[in-house]
Amino acid sequence: MNDKIKMTYEGHRNRLRKRFEKSGFHGFHNYEILELLLTYAMPRKDTKPVAKSLIAKFKTIQKVLDVSPEKLREVEGIGENSATFIKILRETISIYFRETAEDRKVFRTLNELVDYLKAFIGGRQNEVVHVLYFNSKNELLHSEDLGEGTVSEAVAFPRKIVEGALRHNATSVILAHNHPGGLAEPSDNDNRLTDAVRKALMTINVTLQEHIIISDDGFYSYRKSGYFDID
Repeated sequence: MNDKIKMTYEGHRNRLRKRFEKSGFHGFHNYEILELLLTYAMPRKDTKPVAKSLIAKFKTIQKVLDVSPEKLREVEGIGENSATFIKILRETISIYFRETAEDRKVFRTLNELVDYLKAFIGGRQNEVVHVLYFNSKNELLHSEDLGEGTVSEAVAFPRKIVEGALRHNATSVILAHNHPGGLAEPSDNDNRLTDAVRKALMTINVTLQEHIIISDDGFYSYRKSGYFDID
């Protein structure tokens, strides 16, 4: 590589790092954030063109982090190591949100709950059913995936959720699942699952607090929609 070109991009990445050290990502364009991140996966390459290509193809940082490694490698300049680095970053964010929620114990707002769920299941390529168990003080006791697969195949989920509620001595449950590539609107199968879980939990005096659907375009809250107000 031409020494002058090398010095140019190395000087540029150093300036990016100093900007970040001074004020975080304030004032950064999305491609500049990715550009800086990729310097740690591509230490001997100009990452600016690659970062711009990622944003041009996937539009947002969230979508860059959420897409599969195979999709990432469709972008010129992204190899196996860089794609793996991005997925490691994505999974690290998920762990951070899960541990933060478990440390905090209580979701004080719907937005806090949705942020947790977006980080944990929002980027999954397959549909995932996720459940959170709470005690009488509304403190989070435990959260877990019940497995991947469409909700229409989730006939065993009510039994599993009841077993989980008993195992963790929960008094209430929040159910969530994602719609990969779809809208945050409930299907008939989603409604049937909600009703089945709610009725199953009632047999052990446990409340289904909420069912949240997470999608690329936002979220749907059964409680906010008034669904739980219907007898």
